Amino acid sequence: MAPVGIVGLGAYVPPKVMTNDDWAEIVDTSDEWITAKTGIKERRIATDDDCTSDLAVIACEQAMEEAGIGPGDVDMLILATSSPDVPLSSTAGITQHKLGCHKASAFDINAVCAGWVHALDVGARFAGTTGYNNVLVVGSEVYSRILNWGDRTTCVLFGDGAGAAVLQEVGESRGLLGSWMMSDGGGAGVIEIPAGGVRTPIPSEGFDEGDQYFHMDGRAVWRFAIEAFPQSVRGVLERVGRNLSEVDLVIPHQANLRIIEAGMADLGLPMEKAFTNLQKYGNTAGASVPIALCEAHDEGLVKPGDLVVTAAFGGGLAWGANAMIW
Repeated sequence: MAPVGIVGLGAYVPPKVMTNDDWAEIVDTSDEWITAKTGIKERRIATDDDCTSDLAVIACEQAMEEAGIGPGDVDMLILATSSPDVPLSSTAGITQHKLGCHKASAFDINAVCAGWVHALDVGARFAGTTGYNNVLVVGSEVYSRILNWGDRTTCVLFGDGAGAAVLQEVGESRGLLGSWMMSDGGGAGVIEIPAGGVRTPIPSEGFDEGDQYFHMDGRAVWRFAIEAFPQSVRGVLERVGRNLSEVDLVIPHQANLRIIEAGMADLGLPMEKAFTNLQKYGNTAGASVPIALCEAHDEGLVKPGDLVVTAAFGGGLAWGANAMIW
């Protein structure tokens, strides 16, 4: 396969800021508690008129502009989300239409918070092959619309946003080296929306009010994440024949600062090698990694020749990582 790399990045978060103090006026919580437990200080909330596809469009337009391509140049659009516009049809197809990428195939990937690292791996396997010169990979979420705003254990953790990347064939000295992915469907109930699918339609005899919202077993997620994050980083480095001492920057899923700290300690890497922005945006699920990557790049923290690892973990259970030379 030809070397494939990221040639354009884009990210978008809605302008509305919701602070921890704002949440403290709605549920029984405090800025001190949220900050101590998660590191989150604020997050962005989409307007009532904005859908997941709308956020994706803005991020994609930025990525295409940086890559120097137009909508008609895109051959494939892969969208990672667990908060789709509608259950059917795909949010990728809706996004494709809004962008005007009428020559592109489009499909969704749902690996929850690990969605974008999965989408990047899939997109890289197409990019540079016959008929797929430009592949657009985007993660977009509007979790504010699927949360129970009365559940203080989950509602304060998440925010809305989108991040995108354009993949093309690149020179031999750079690009995606490889990926490492894993799933455990036995843990599907740890993070889920219990109702709204064919198992428990809304309404149905088995439906209870509140089941239409996001549910999470926080303790189980913690136990999973502090193992899955470092395992993913080690797994991808072993697969591509690199070691931890060569890593210049890790872009982890922005779920919880304490999880990132624990994972970096397990890896024996300093926190200076992990980029974090969750204090500003909260957990944007499948959008968190591309938003963070875009921001790190804009801040000059990602330089040509750097070995960068993107790693994520979330519902499914699903986890994984990508390794690339910038």
